[in-house]
Amino acid sequence: MDEYRESLIKTFVPIVLGCIAGVISYVITDGIRSRDPLGIIVLVFSIYVNKFLLPKLGVSLEGKDWAGITFMAFASWYIVWTFLLNI
Repeated sequence: MDEYRESLIKTFVPIVLGCIAGVISYVITDGIRSRDPLGIIVLVFSIYVNKFLLPKLGVSLEGKDWAGITFMAFASWYIVWTFLLNI
């Protein structure tokens, strides 16, 4: 049962942080194209936060986990940010 708990945490935490990063990126850039690199910096920071947050939640991380964590954070960030930019 503990293995499923860790898998769920490894999935949902990066998705939630990616969504939050997407909203923050939208607020920071405010639709100005010259500020797009700031939005990407927010994404990188949210991926970096996973490094410290996941072990505090009792999740052991391996090297291969970072590819999935990075992809999930990127995908959710991109979807939320793109959605908000098109409103």
